[in-house]
Amino acid sequence: METLTAAVLVVGNEVLSAKRADQNGPYAIRVLRERGVRLEALLTLPDRLELIAEAVARERARVDWLFTAGGVGPTHDDVTLAAVAHALGRPLVRHERLVANIRRWHARHGGEPPEAALRMADVPEGTRLAGDPGFPVMAVENVVMLPGPPEFFRLQLDAFAAELASPPFRAASLFLALGEDHFAAALDGVARAHPDVDIGSYPRFDEADHRVEVTFEAKDAARVEVALRAFVAALPEGAVVRRHGP
Repeated sequence: METLTAAVLVVGNEVLSAKRADQNGPYAIRVLRERGVRLEALLTLPDRLELIAEAVARERARVDWLFTAGGVGPTHDDVTLAAVAHALGRPLVRHERLVANIRRWHARHGGEPPEAALRMADVPEGTRLAGDPGFPVMAVENVVMLPGPPEFFRLQLDAFAAELASPPFRAASLFLALGEDHFAAALDGVARAHPDVDIGSYPRFDEADHRVEVTFEAKDAARVEVALRAFVAALPEGAVVRRHGP
């Protein structure tokens, strides 16, 4: 089954300095997973043009869609649009439809936009606008440039993700009464025999009714079931507390 892939670049000194907690990365993980998109990387970068451009060039080459979050505003540290343009070898050009939107926003408050505001309309040449005409998503090639404020990031990501179509993930979990050291060898064998199923092991160290949760995930529910059953067959009797899914 074809699986769309994506990477997300969260841009902002404020995240790396702990002035702001990142809300956009976790939200992107959840939304993309719900759409059947496999997230290959979630990176946090400072407001440095050369580092953003380097990451854009690298990540967009290995995924279907690259999303950037932040750095599209009017201040000196908003360099994402210029970085994307640099990475793609495109000039920045002023997008007249974005200019019109900016003028409308300022007109509601009875004024003309300053030049700093109009710079938000300087985008990589070839940028296309999608979604809400009044607050459009900016995309060029396979790079989608989203705003940093979480409420606006969510609005635009939701609008763009609605157009993505990839088969959903199918997952099942086993909750075990054993520690990982008692089944690691068996799980290694199952993972080697079923490379198309993502298998994870997550121990607990609290008072839960299980010691480890083992997850099995793939686009094909039948393959998930085969791998899960192979693992159960290798466990001693009474090892499974319960299972969930798919």
